[in-house]
Amino acid sequence: MDAGGGLTAAGGRKHRAQSGAALVEFAFVFPILFLLVYGVIVYAYIYVLKQSIVYAAQEAAEAAVAVDPSIDDAFAQQQTVVRATAVAALSWLPESQQARVVGSGGERVEVTLCPMGTQDCPTDSDALRVTLRFDIANPSSLFPVLNLYIVGSVPPLPDTLTASAVVRI
Repeated sequence: MDAGGGLTAAGGRKHRAQSGAALVEFAFVFPILFLLVYGVIVYAYIYVLKQSIVYAAQEAAEAAVAVDPSIDDAFAQQQTVVRATAVAALSWLPESQQARVVGSGGERVEVTLCPMGTQDCPTDSDALRVTLRFDIANPSSLFPVLNLYIVGSVPPLPDTLTASAVVRI
């Protein structure tokens, strides 16, 4: 610096050399930062999807309790109520994603009777199991997946999100 506080010619060149170094450092750091931010966004959405599917399964199973089990076609009515409730609970999803979970009218919602004493069922009464599946590994993937040379797929995603709820009848 000269007496007036300005930069000398040598100081100006030093500043330009440092700005080139900053550009090179940014070129190395940006891809890592981008992948971290992308991963956070993807996993946050996957988490929201998983929690929504769990909620929809629970709500659908609870809705089945409203049907009187002593009527002749109780199971058919329970299926109808369960499927309608699951569709309503996931109505916030885009249509293409909603169709991957519940189908166009709820036909992908699995409603099964759970006889007492079987796996994950109450031992003292019959129950109804509601299962929802979201196929993430579908050919029209939810998010673009980057295939990196050494790392592999970024971000790694599960093939399927599954939620199940059991309710006593």
